[in-house]
Amino acid sequence: MKILHALMRFYAYLFTLFISLFLGGISLVAFLSGLHNWKLDTFIWTGQDLSIAMLTLAVLGVAAVLLAFFNIFRGLLPLVALAIFGIIIYGFFWNSYKFADRDQFDSILLLAVAAFVSFLCSLMLFRRQR
Repeated sequence: MKILHALMRFYAYLFTLFISLFLGGISLVAFLSGLHNWKLDTFIWTGQDLSIAMLTLAVLGVAAVLLAFFNIFRGLLPLVALAIFGIIIYGFFWNSYKFADRDQFDSILLLAVAAFVSFLCSLMLFRRQR
């Protein structure tokens, strides 16, 4: 059972870190190029506000993973994982996003399920002994 809990924590770390680094990379490209005239249909924000929001989420995600991994503050990772799941649900399903075809819908649905599982796995951090 300890191995299963360790694997679940590892999955939560990896998923949150991957999404955070992806968002951070996109926002860093926007900041380094100086071009903030972009909009994604899945986010509420546009332009420079979108770049700032993505960079903030990326920094929070990386910090949450590091703090949880080193057992300093475990409560931030479930909050960040829930925020990532919420943004995915809002952007793709709640908002009026148009899917190109069935394959794209299936991929986004898989991403949403993976984000929800990451949130559930991040709750396993509270069972870990100090």
